[in-house]
Amino acid sequence: MSTGVIGILGGMGPDATAWFFSRLVKLDHAPTDQEHLHVIVESDPSIPDRTAWLLGKGTDPLPAMLASARRLMAAGADIAGIPCMTAHAFLPALRQHTRLRFLSAFEELARTLETQYSNIRTIGILGTMGTRHTALFEQHLPAFEVLWPDWHLHESLVMEAIYGKEGIKAGNTGEGPREALRTAARHLVAQGAQCIIAGCTEVPLVLTQSDVEVPFIDPMEGLALGLIREARRGARP
Repeated sequence: MSTGVIGILGGMGPDATAWFFSRLVKLDHAPTDQEHLHVIVESDPSIPDRTAWLLGKGTDPLPAMLASARRLMAAGADIAGIPCMTAHAFLPALRQHTRLRFLSAFEELARTLETQYSNIRTIGILGTMGTRHTALFEQHLPAFEVLWPDWHLHESLVMEAIYGKEGIKAGNTGEGPREALRTAARHLVAQGAQCIIAGCTEVPLVLTQSDVEVPFIDPMEGLALGLIREARRGARP
């Protein structure tokens, strides 16, 4: 049976894209190089910032994302994933304007929660203000109570850890952003969060399960597994 070709629409940011590709390869268990799935990585860091646009600033990233999708299609991709949670705000438009089949990290997260964490009903999110503003978690997970850090802590801890001058997007994956995200996670657990969701692809670059006292769930792992599942089923006719 032929397998499908996976496309990664990345660059948002480059480190998160590289991390996602590495995890996808590790999760695609194969005894030889030749038995691994074919993966095409399209990493364009010039795509305008998604959070800035969603908050009413900057440039619309959709045209550049559509261009990346077209390049993936031209290269032979059958199915694709986006290793950027905030960029999923543009997923409906990508699905509408391209023939490329996109899987959703939110849809795969819902599957993970239902099958592996059926006792959890209150989730804490470490994500960007853009994701919060567009209520992506609330829309995709209506059966769950969604908790965010209060506005001050969200800006001073989470956004600073991701976007700050000493943040993850600036190349710092050390103790500074890790401690900021740990503090935000503890705040969410104190509010009643039964798990912490890595609501931005930069978060798992510094935070791991050992930093969090409740289950730490990375939607990108679910997305990678979903892409592998669908590719192994054979995306090509």
